[in-house]
Amino acid sequence: MNRYERLCALLKAKFPDAEVRLFDDSADHAGHAGAHGGAGAHAATDGTGASAHGFAGETHYRLQITDAGFSGLTPIKIHREILAAVKPETEAGMHSFVIERATAKQ
Repeated sequence: MNRYERLCALLKAKFPDAEVRLFDDSADHAGHAGAHGGAGAHAATDGTGASAHGFAGETHYRLQITDAGFSGLTPIKIHREILAAVKPETEAGMHSFVIERATAKQ
């Protein structure tokens, strides 16, 4: 299982009814420090990994999420819950995880 799949699984476990859009932006960051995956990095060419040039990827992700469970929570609380859910991947070397949009489902 690659990091994209692990992140999806973590988010689904914590927010089972959420609408989740997760983007792997690793290929866009191939040239800067800290962007390369370490041991066990998964090279992909299917849009969930990185470029066809062999860049390992799995370092930069962007999330859009909508969940009814966010209703009544402050944006800071929502972000803390999301970051707690993906903490295993952060601790395993994920370089960047941007919460682009986190809203309550109406």
